[in-house]
Amino acid sequence: MDAGIISAAQRVEHYEIAAYGTCRTYARRLGYADHARLLNETLQEEGETDKKLTRLAENYVNEEAKIAR
Repeated sequence: MDAGIISAAQRVEHYEIAAYGTCRTYARRLGYADHARLLNETLQEEGETDKKLTRLAENYVNEEAKIAR
C-alpha cells in the first residue's frame, strides 16, 4: 500500500514539475524575470521532493514489500 501511495504522490509531483517548468518558461519569455526566478525555485523544490520519494520507494518501501511476501 505504501508503494501505491508513493507512486500516486510522484504522479502529482510530475504534473507539478511540468506545470511550473512551463510557467517559468512563459515568464522568462514575457520578461518577468522575478516571477521566473520564483517559479524556478519552486520547480527545484518539486524536483527534490520527487527525488526523495524515489529514494524512499527504492531504499525502504519496496525492500519491505519484498520481505513481507
